[in-house]
Amino acid sequence: MLRALRPGFPLRHLLAILLLAALVRALLLVSGSVSFHADEAIVGLMARHILDGARPTFFYGQAYMGSLDAWLVAVGFALLGESVLVIRLVQSALYLLVVAAGYAAAWRLTARPVVAAVAGLTLAVPTPNVALYTTATLGGYNEVLLLGSLVLLLGWGIYHDFPHSAWRWALLGLCAGLGWWTHGLIVIYALPVAALLFYRTLIKPAMPRRAGFVMIGLALAGFVIGSAPWWVFDIQHHGAAISTFLASRQSGEFTGIGLPDVPPGQRALGLLLVGLPTLIGLRFPWSEAYFLLPVGALVLPVYAAAFYRLLRGGALVPDVRLLLLGLFVLFGLVFVASSFGADPTGRYFLPLALPLGIVLGTLVDAFITQASGQSPAPGWKRAAAFVPAALVILYQAAGLITAASGLPGFTTQFDPVSHIPNDHDAELISFLETNDLFHGYTNYWVVFRLAFLSGERLQYSAALPYKTSLDYNPADNRYRPYVEATAAAERVAYITANLPELAARLESAFQAQGLTYSQYHLGVFTIFYGFEPHNPAGIRFP
Repeated sequence: MLRALRPGFPLRHLLAILLLAALVRALLLVSGSVSFHADEAIVGLMARHILDGARPTFFYGQAYMGSLDAWLVAVGFALLGESVLVIRLVQSALYLLVVAAGYAAAWRLTARPVVAAVAGLTLAVPTPNVALYTTATLGGYNEVLLLGSLVLLLGWGIYHDFPHSAWRWALLGLCAGLGWWTHGLIVIYALPVAALLFYRTLIKPAMPRRAGFVMIGLALAGFVIGSAPWWVFDIQHHGAAISTFLASRQSGEFTGIGLPDVPPGQRALGLLLVGLPTLIGLRFPWSEAYFLLPVGALVLPVYAAAFYRLLRGGALVPDVRLLLLGLFVLFGLVFVASSFGADPTGRYFLPLALPLGIVLGTLVDAFITQASGQSPAPGWKRAAAFVPAALVILYQAAGLITAASGLPGFTTQFDPVSHIPNDHDAELISFLETNDLFHGYTNYWVVFRLAFLSGERLQYSAALPYKTSLDYNPADNRYRPYVEATAAAERVAYITANLPELAARLESAFQAQGLTYSQYHLGVFTIFYGFEPHNPAGIRFP
C-alpha cells in the first residue's frame, strides 16, 4: 500500500501529525468531558454478548448500522477487560487510523505535501462534531471514515496507476462492502469513485474491455463478501435492511425505528443553516448557539475562497477536482433526498471532514505557489500562506477546549432533557443493588447505561418516555431479554430522570391503584420502589 503512495511520501510529516492527533485524543479522554450514553452502552453490551457467543448483525433493535464496531470493541474487551475506557481506547485507535488514511488519501490524490499536511492537521485537531462522534461511538462512524478514505486511496490508485491490479480491485470492493454493512453513508465515497472507474474501464478504457469487466467483477465480488451480513439479514427479515433507505420509518418487527419524515425543503434548510455550520465548527452539535461568531465569520470566507480555488483548478488535475466536487454534490443530494436529512445536527456530516480538509489544503498550496514565484520576501509570503489553515485549525482547537471545559461537555444528546450526566451513576447502581432493585422500568437513556455499567446485573425495561411531552416510542424497548426479565420480577422500581412531569404522572397512577411506595432522589434521578400490596400495572403513555 505504501508503494502505491508514490516515491517521496512524507512519512515524517504523517508521524508528526499522528503524534499530535494522539495528544489531542489523550487530553480529551483525560478531561472526562465526553459523557457516556445509551447508544454507546449498547455497543458495549453487544461486544460483551459477542464474547459470550452472540452474533448480532446490526445495532440492537434496528436493521441498519452494522455490528463491525461492536466486534472491534469485543476485541478490546478480550485484551483489556470491559470498561467505558476500553470502548474509548478502541475508538481512539480507529481514529488514529482515520487520520493516517485521510493523510495518505490526500497525498495520493494531489501529490502535494502541503495539501496532505493541512488535511491531516484538520483531522488531528478536529471540530467538536468530529471529535464527539469519533470518541463516543454510536456504532460505526470511525469505521465509515476509515473505509471511505481507503476507498478514495485505492480507487484513485487504480484509476491513475494500477488499472490491472486485481488485488486492488478486490480490496476496493471489500472496503466498500464493509462500509455498506456498517453505514449507508459509505456511498458518499464509493459512488464518485465508482463513476471514475466506470469511465476508466468502459468509456475511455485503460485496458481491453474484457479485462475491464473482469476487474469490475472482482470489485463486485469483494463488495458482496464485505457486505454479506447485510444481504443475509435483509433476506431473512423480508427486506427490512433495504427498507431503511426507502422509508423514513421501518415497519414489521422494527416498527418505529428511524428518523421522522421531513419535507425536502426543510432538509435543505437544515443542511445550510444547521449542518454546514456544525461541519466547520461554527456550532456544536448539541447546541443551537454559534461558537465564537466573530472568528467563525472569518472561517466562512476562508472556505469560500478554498472552494473558489477548487472550481478554478489550481494544482489539482481535472479528475481529482471532479472527484472532490462529486463528493460534496452527492452528499447534498443524499441529505436532501433521504431520511438522513431529518437530522442536521452533525453526525451525518462526518464524511465531509476529509474532503473539506483537502479543499482547504489546495487553497494554502495555491498561496504558497504564488508566493514562491514572487519577490521580494518570498519567505514571509510563504509563511503568510499558512494563515488560512492556521485560523481554521486554531478555531477548531478553541472549540475543543471550550466544549471540554464547559457544560454539558461533549454529549450526543441535543435535547437537554435526555442528557443525563454520569455524576451519580455509581451511586444509583449501588442504591438499586443494595435494595434488591435489579429490575424495573425507566427510559432508553438510562436502561442500557445501567446494564453495561452494572455488568448486566441491572436489567430494566425501557418502557418510560424521556420527552417532556411524555410521548413514548415502543421501539425504544429494543432488547427483549431485559423486558422479559422485568416482566418476571417480583420486585421492581420505576426510575425517572430530568422529567418532573413523568414523576408526577407516575405518582398519580400509583395513587389511583391504591399503592404505597418509597421514593428516593439522587441527582437528576427519582426512584420509586417498595410497592405494596402489588407492583404497578397498566401504566401507558401516549
